[in-house]
Amino acid sequence: MKRALYNSVIILYLLLQCNEGICQKAIEVRGKSFSGMLHDNISNAKRQGSGFNPLIFNLYDTANLFRNDGVGINFEHIFNGAKAQHAISMFTPRQDTCSVNQLGDYRYELKWPSHNSQWDMEARMIYDLSSKEQIDMEFTCTPQKVNLYSQGFIAMMWASYMNKAVSREITFWGKEGEREGWIVFGRDKNHNKEVGTVAHVDAMNLPFEKGAQTLNLITHPTKKFITPFYYGLLDGDLDLKTKDDRLLYLVLFDHTKSIRFAMWNFIRNEFNQPDTHSPAWDWQYIVKNPKPGKKYQYRSRVVVTKFKGEQQIWDEYARWTTEVNKDLPPPPKMK
Repeated sequence: MKRALYNSVIILYLLLQCNEGICQKAIEVRGKSFSGMLHDNISNAKRQGSGFNPLIFNLYDTANLFRNDGVGINFEHIFNGAKAQHAISMFTPRQDTCSVNQLGDYRYELKWPSHNSQWDMEARMIYDLSSKEQIDMEFTCTPQKVNLYSQGFIAMMWASYMNKAVSREITFWGKEGEREGWIVFGRDKNHNKEVGTVAHVDAMNLPFEKGAQTLNLITHPTKKFITPFYYGLLDGDLDLKTKDDRLLYLVLFDHTKSIRFAMWNFIRNEFNQPDTHSPAWDWQYIVKNPKPGKKYQYRSRVVVTKFKGEQQIWDEYARWTTEVNKDLPPPPKMK
């Protein structure tokens, strides 16, 4: 019954899109554990641009992982620390023309051509839903102009507006000052909501000019990650009163120093306060000294499954490091 209701909603949505003259700007996606819609910028203009809405984890097949008025795994920003590009350092991937396509069974893509890019950059995001309880992603970009990078880097950012997080925080293995261990980012301290960006422990701060857009650029001074993953917990059935439906939402990367985590809390609840159950769990990819015509790439994975404890995180990380065959930091030696 639930599945039939979901299918009816999808069909109605597609009909409404066609009636508005923007048919074929969103495609239905299906995987071993997920179903939903993948949008381009036109189709999802009212919900903050390209990405998933809805994305249903089939264990709870009426619950969208991302907010109904938002989007998930959305290529949101490009920025470079330069004053001259201040005006295009927010939201340009949501504004530039992109196409959405199905590549085969369970594989989909979003593609941004360089000739329509305000950054003169070609970009492509591939989503593979062929494995249970995970989405594998590959991002590639090719900058075309060198005179846009006076500070020696280009940074790109992805956002996911979560629907019903158990709490707003993300957790990762890293350092806070001299302490190494599980680091929680996003806690409420003295009524100040902790938000912002977290860099790898060995990454240098990115330079910027006075007058540049710096909202997503400056990192936390003491909290740093070591292993390239973070996780949060979601409420599976969207009812926070139930306690037996905690879902792990784990995001893994095949780079370290070129990846940064971010957590924001823009959504407000009925009391006009930051909604602690609707955080934006984000990440960034940094390319140092980009060269025109050269392709840059990273891989990532989102795992959604029932949460079973910390050892489950390390098991997923071990599986990831084996599959990507990259020299990533090993798990810590637990005492």
